[in-house]
Amino acid sequence: MKATLRLIFWPTVITLLVSLLRLYFQVQGSMSSRSGGSLAVLGISWLVFIFGAWFAWRLSKQGSRPALRRAALWALIPMIALVLAVMLGFGNIDQTDQSDAAYESLRSTVGIIVILALIAAAFCFVIWPRLAFTMLLYALPARLTVLAITYLAKQQDWDTHYTKFGPGGIEREMGETMYAASVAQMGFWVCFTVVGGVLVGTIVGSARSSKD
Repeated sequence: MKATLRLIFWPTVITLLVSLLRLYFQVQGSMSSRSGGSLAVLGISWLVFIFGAWFAWRLSKQGSRPALRRAALWALIPMIALVLAVMLGFGNIDQTDQSDAAYESLRSTVGIIVILALIAAAFCFVIWPRLAFTMLLYALPARLTVLAITYLAKQQDWDTHYTKFGPGGIEREMGETMYAASVAQMGFWVCFTVVGGVLVGTIVGSARSSKD
């Protein structure tokens, strides 16, 4: 455990700084605050793949390897499942509808996606247990930071993407905002971090194994 905590320390610090920078730029109005993040370059979701590769390389040096043969191919399955779930779930949602009915529909959709994400993440622990565990430990502080930022942004009434939900950018009062953010961050995004990290990590791990 101590070795894993040392491994994730600086990536966690970097992720925190990226989150704070994004908040700053959104509050200043120099960065989009559109719901969903608009695939912004300054986002921590991209760091999943960078640090997933880094963790895999470091773990491989320590002798850790995927538990399954052809691990990179197996790791595609949970990622494809997540992508399809999000595309199918959000594909037909009206991007302008901010009604209560639209929000309730969004909650149901997100609930189903989170269940699928949990299954996908669990499968990653079969593919490469140690890397999946490392990604999980990295994901928790990263996403708890986002929850803290969400609370602050809502309390201060800042215009940020953190307090908006769904394609329509639906906003709710503090209690519902934190509930929805918790489900998204700790349900979907933690799982996405595990799945994305294991995907790129198995590629790195497989490449390193072929050289040994």
